[in-house]
Amino acid sequence: MGITGEIKKISSSTLDLFIKDPYLVDAFFDAKYLPESPYWQREPYWTGEYAEVAKQNARAIFGNTPAGRSKQWKNTYDWQALEELFLSEWENPELDLDKSWEEITFLLAGYIATYYNTPQGKIPELIVEKGYEKDFLPFLVIKNSQWDGKPLVNAFGAGKDLYFDRDYGPVRYLQAGDEVGQILDGLLELSQEGFKNRFIKESQKPNPVPWIDWSDEEMIDYMTDYYNEIVDYYETAVKEQKALLLYLT
Repeated sequence: MGITGEIKKISSSTLDLFIKDPYLVDAFFDAKYLPESPYWQREPYWTGEYAEVAKQNARAIFGNTPAGRSKQWKNTYDWQALEELFLSEWENPELDLDKSWEEITFLLAGYIATYYNTPQGKIPELIVEKGYEKDFLPFLVIKNSQWDGKPLVNAFGAGKDLYFDRDYGPVRYLQAGDEVGQILDGLLELSQEGFKNRFIKESQKPNPVPWIDWSDEEMIDYMTDYYNEIVDYYETAVKEQKALLLYLT
């Protein structure tokens, strides 16, 4: 199936709960699959016996501290209230970037996640501090890039680390307001035309970035679709004053 990337809008109050007790992030993702979750109303493929098993597993583990942890919840919680809160958050779907998060990160921000220290793993102007080893680079927006004069926008790779016990790296977050707004401003300044021109410019190089299949003639179209979906998602987050979670799954 591969590793997929997702962005999820949440309220600032829910984010504050996670910052105070990061283990609640696990319960939040468990709640997505509870039998009562809105997720199942919009999931067209995961049905039948396997869906029922997933629902019952989620019900069995929701609110329980998973085995093997050395720490417990930092507070005593009203789990019925938390369930209602988390289910209300899942009424708004996540943005699923599927397995295209790697290509999107390069085209928006100028680097390949985890490979930015290798030849061709990033555009030359990006400077990586010695000893930096996280999967994604930490900047939000870099204006007037030498690449094409347009901003570099770290729309999927940005964010502070929130919670580490996930299969494919930490869940990161952007605060509502300034952080989400900076990314949106950068995306709009880049523009759809600028995004497509960036794709074309890179694809026509003698030795373009090797992690992207430039021979796929339809890639520019579906990459542009992802760009527009990201813009729409950020616009809604700004309008609704939402924070964002960013993660691999």
